[in-house]
Amino acid sequence: MWTISSPTSTVHLADSTDLGGLVSLGWGDEWGEKLAASPFDGTPARVARHDGVKVMVSDGESVLHATFPRSMQLAVGDWVQVKNETISGLLERTSQLERDSAESGPQIIAANVDLVLVVFGADRPLKRNKVLRFVAFAWDIGARPVVVVSKIDLHEDSSQLVSGIESWVGDVDVIETSIEDGVGMDKLFALLSGRTGTLIGESGAGKSSIVNALMEDEVAWIGDVRERDAKGRHTTTHRELHLLPGGGMIIDNPGIRSLGLSSEGEGVEQLFSDIEELAIACRFRDCAHRTEPGCAVLAAIETGDLASDRWNAYCRFIDEQTESSARAQSKQRLKNARKEAAAAQRARDRDM
Repeated sequence: MWTISSPTSTVHLADSTDLGGLVSLGWGDEWGEKLAASPFDGTPARVARHDGVKVMVSDGESVLHATFPRSMQLAVGDWVQVKNETISGLLERTSQLERDSAESGPQIIAANVDLVLVVFGADRPLKRNKVLRFVAFAWDIGARPVVVVSKIDLHEDSSQLVSGIESWVGDVDVIETSIEDGVGMDKLFALLSGRTGTLIGESGAGKSSIVNALMEDEVAWIGDVRERDAKGRHTTTHRELHLLPGGGMIIDNPGIRSLGLSSEGEGVEQLFSDIEELAIACRFRDCAHRTEPGCAVLAAIETGDLASDRWNAYCRFIDEQTESSARAQSKQRLKNARKEAAAAQRARDRDM
């Protein structure tokens, strides 16, 4: 059984040469290689919860609260090195989920996520562009998207609904679920086995209900067990990694209000791989597929091999990526200008 330290107690993590317990948290050869290449000293562990000034970390056998440098931006799911109850190193992430804040900029809220469950409710009209955006976002952060259609018990013909979504998202898995009937939960457990997942989607789509169902038999952190009468009525107050029956993990986090597509991400290319393949045959290597002669993409639209509405969605996302790149460059220029101004002011102060 897992143990937890109180904020004032000390629990020593296992010796760094004994990594068996880490496997239950998703440790594998890739992380072993990153640990071996790390210039820092410390026992490997995974961030299970972020409490602001401290993080709760585990090595799969024990848990402790550790401090970390203010310069280090940590997120639930991170693999770190711990020495003397302090985070001494951060292993390079494979993926990261960000939330944009107007005040402080992008904030990393989850890391090293394998699966993003994109949840939409069958009790409301589905908008294709919104589905595509969420799926592209999941690809963008380096994770595998899985579309989850919840509340199918409230839809008269869920098979037709799913078929429509499958035609939008290509090879992305689409799973029907119903918390009332228990439909699809076995598929979610199977997908999450040995993996780390998180959920995104519209408000009211049923994300919390799915998390509750997945966590029904949660392997809880001793000392943080929910009150008996609260079990199954979980509400998210902080980001936390939970162990699930079958060995999978789910990162439960507050909702994400906005999803911006990264200018450097590959989500659009993944989602519209059919268009990317057509583009290989374009006459010009830098073809923008708008008005250029010899454009294979435009030719496919004319022959009906490529639906015009799919093409329009692709164009909107490409334009958004271009705008995102311009904003990022503008912010970087402003940041550089501020640094130069501050350096110049310090130089003037020294000369006085």
